[in-house]
Amino acid sequence: MKIMRDFILRARKGPSTPDFSPDDLPGAGHLEIVCHCIANALFYALQLRDDVRVHIALDGPAAPPKVVRIESDGLGSLDGFDERALAAVLGQALADGLGLQLDEEIESRPGVFVAKRSFESLVRQQCESGDVYILQKRGTDVREVAFAERSTFVFSDHLSMPKKADKFLLRLGARALSVGPKMLFASQCITLVHNELDRQNRP
Repeated sequence: MKIMRDFILRARKGPSTPDFSPDDLPGAGHLEIVCHCIANALFYALQLRDDVRVHIALDGPAAPPKVVRIESDGLGSLDGFDERALAAVLGQALADGLGLQLDEEIESRPGVFVAKRSFESLVRQQCESGDVYILQKRGTDVREVAFAERSTFVFSDHLSMPKKADKFLLRLGARALSVGPKMLFASQCITLVHNELDRQNRP
């Protein structure tokens, strides 16, 4: 069974306009962390994964909320998968999304979309269309879960998810999921989730 994999990264300080320098991604709400997450979600050993969507919920300055979605299926060239290349993709999407009205979405380039949308609206939609998991240290071990055909994994960057957001997700029916006993980088969590799903989908 193939599993459609959605990853939602909440970047609470991530810029919601293209006014950031590719030479100072840490100064742009630690956008380099976002780029690492995108790379680990979409690529493995220089190959592009199938059936993956990455949603970046950007809550930082200067026009939040914005969501940039990258879909591996139908994705065109990203001109590389290093930090600068991926930051440029985000910057272009945010530039194309200037002036969007609430809940309006446009396609910036093949497989890359930008919307004027809140994190809460996004996770509510995902909860209605499939299983949703929020990454927490004390959640159910990832190795003990049989994942559904459509699964969404929600996590935050270097800043912890606000407690009210955790409670909101749990009220919607999201399940707490743990990838191990240690606190890991967000991009490492993505790799471990992919690894478990790859094992479950082994031919």
